[in-house]
Amino acid sequence: MMEVGPLAVNAYLVEHVATRKAVVFDPGGDGEAILDEIARLGLTVTKILLTHGHFDHVGAVGLLREKTRAPVHIHPGDADRMAGASRQGMLFGLSVPDPPAPDVLVEEGNTVGFEDQEFLVAHTPGHTPGCVSYIVGKRAFVGDLIFAGSIGRTDLPGGNHGQLIESVRKKIFPLPDDTVLFPGHGPATTVGEEKRSNPFF
Repeated sequence: MMEVGPLAVNAYLVEHVATRKAVVFDPGGDGEAILDEIARLGLTVTKILLTHGHFDHVGAVGLLREKTRAPVHIHPGDADRMAGASRQGMLFGLSVPDPPAPDVLVEEGNTVGFEDQEFLVAHTPGHTPGCVSYIVGKRAFVGDLIFAGSIGRTDLPGGNHGQLIESVRKKIFPLPDDTVLFPGHGPATTVGEEKRSNPFF
């Protein structure tokens, strides 16, 4: 995991040890640093997976797509949001390049193959209409849906508090308690910990 960009987004680099292939989740900024880490580890990136289209999660997508040629995956409900990353950034006084158009649109129930593993796509709207979580085994990459002890913002355009709560209750909390949640900001947590102590539930 690397904290990237001015809003300290968690960009995740998941490697397949045997093949040295990797996927990148939410490369929100500091693209050169991400590429340096990929080179240092001797990895080949085969996919770029996005949990949603907010500017702080897609700021380095263009550079990584150009350098790795890895296809970009996002839910269709957030494709337009990603395309407007530069406009979003301006609202925060930040300069963010618009990413290229996505290569693959993922929807509820799709699987994204990665070597001998498959990431299950769960549509988890609320933070944005097109938020998704990627679940593999007892790991879930949840973006800004839920954090350790908190939840994602729903006061931004397209946000819906009730929808977010429903997404967590229906898609995340039914997972085994020891499933590790990798959020878009802050430390990892588990399903069990959030069911026990998250004040929003």
